[in-house]
Amino acid sequence: MSEILLVDRHDAVTILTINRPEVRNALNADVVDRLREALTICETDGTRCIVITGAGGAFSSGADLKQAIGGTPDDVYSILTEHYAPALKAIRGSSWPVIAAVDGYAAGIGCDLACACDIRLVSARGKFAELFIRVGLVPDGGGTYLLPRIVGIGRALEMMFSGRDVEAEEALRIGLANHILPIEDFLSHVVAFADEISRKSPNALRRGKAAMLAAMDSNYSDSMAREAENQRAILMSEDGMEGFQAFLEKRAPVWSGR
Repeated sequence: MSEILLVDRHDAVTILTINRPEVRNALNADVVDRLREALTICETDGTRCIVITGAGGAFSSGADLKQAIGGTPDDVYSILTEHYAPALKAIRGSSWPVIAAVDGYAAGIGCDLACACDIRLVSARGKFAELFIRVGLVPDGGGTYLLPRIVGIGRALEMMFSGRDVEAEEALRIGLANHILPIEDFLSHVVAFADEISRKSPNALRRGKAAMLAAMDSNYSDSMAREAENQRAILMSEDGMEGFQAFLEKRAPVWSGR
């Protein structure tokens, strides 16, 4: 039996591949549990950037409805709260930048999984859909929180009400995709993008991400106070001194993460 989540390393980039191509990488409790475990390991193993993708030309077609069939509403509630929510929160709460590499369909909770990532890189055949409405459901993967913050409330509501597919070009136009990359060697392009990020200061990556996400639920004044605290902490660190020294010496900085 093949692994349902593949874990690969490229220098400081960890690639997590959902490996259920026979069901277009539909998610179930086992997959998201594995994903959460892998993200936890990435906190301390030298990873500096994480890529989440899917095998076989799809990102994720959403929840594996076979797991829900025959279960009670309480069973579904338990799966969402005890398995899906912790995994999605682990993406959001990761210290490191997380990139969704969307080659093919990202639908339902697969779309919300992509939204939980910090950056979405999409192939020319990538597409998104909040398709819950097609089966009479509402988003259940944090989409009601994240999607309006990414594309705006009007577009988010339209996606939710219609359940229609949003192709790569439209996703780029509305801010759901950061970049469209070639289908050929798509993952190689993604890894090159992630590798560039991974070479930045670990302290600045970690603190900058935490501050920006916290600011989404904060006000302007508190956000600036948080920025000042982070800047002071960085400047007191070894990497803070290294950044200035490297600039003065006109060389590339060597980050220690301290």
